[in-house]
Amino acid sequence: MDIVGLGYIGLTSAHVADWRSYAPDVLGMQVRPSEGETLLLRMDDRHHRIALHPGQQERLAYVGWELLDRVAWDECLRILEVAGYTADVADRQLCDERAVHAMAWIIGPDHVRHEFFYGAAFNTHTFLPGRPHHGFVTGDGGFGHVVVTVPEWTDDLDRFIEKVLSFKWFGSGADVGKRRFYRPKRNHRTHSIGYSIVPGLLGLNHVGIEVNDLDDVGIAYDRVLERGYPLMATLGRHTQDPVISFYHFSPSGFPIEYIHGGIEDSTAHPFVEGKSESLSVWGHKFNTDAPRTATVYAATESVGR
Repeated sequence: MDIVGLGYIGLTSAHVADWRSYAPDVLGMQVRPSEGETLLLRMDDRHHRIALHPGQQERLAYVGWELLDRVAWDECLRILEVAGYTADVADRQLCDERAVHAMAWIIGPDHVRHEFFYGAAFNTHTFLPGRPHHGFVTGDGGFGHVVVTVPEWTDDLDRFIEKVLSFKWFGSGADVGKRRFYRPKRNHRTHSIGYSIVPGLLGLNHVGIEVNDLDDVGIAYDRVLERGYPLMATLGRHTQDPVISFYHFSPSGFPIEYIHGGIEDSTAHPFVEGKSESLSVWGHKFNTDAPRTATVYAATESVGR
């Protein structure tokens, strides 16, 4: 399957109103004007990258994978069918909501709704960050990464990721057997999706977004502390994927990793598939006093349909 990258994600949340100020003021995203209740967040000239749907539970509603064109999308549907997945093809109304030309979806063995689309809507030179900002790293690598917590790593999930989606293995960091990271083959990012394996848990672990300038990481770090959003981990540099980042809890309860730098092409760095002995070169000290937050569950059904 020829997936380009992570195109968008959708969440349901009881805290959409809090995101209206948090997303632009802290993260630097643009809130897209909308007549409906769904909050749409922009990171570039695309229609949107994150959608927050009002709901009673904090929930990962869907993950959108971008295909290059109609040929790749048709091939995607064929691959899913051969693998035993019956894809639901979205009607025009749902495609318009996602702002794509065509989309189909399945529920994967990770209990996540995976949507496959092509033809995303965009409007050149229209992105206006919510605060002074040097912009986000998006483009042909997608907008970042998502990490899902699953209770166990199964043969079905392994086959789905590596054989059906054709994702390339990146590594496990310092947690061999507890974490797994993957990326589409054509993607320059180290990973677009990851899995944290924790018995008894299922849901969203964190979302990673990358910015063009290190100063924007520092400014976001200051604003998180000033506005009282709890840290999950302090500023630091990872070992295997040597970005500078920090983790904090969003209004929905799941962590956001705010990132700058790192490897753009892991094929040039053979060490990345080895076992690193530490999570980080420096920093990333976990906050053991952070309050318990809402669990963000993986979705097994669609939003509104």
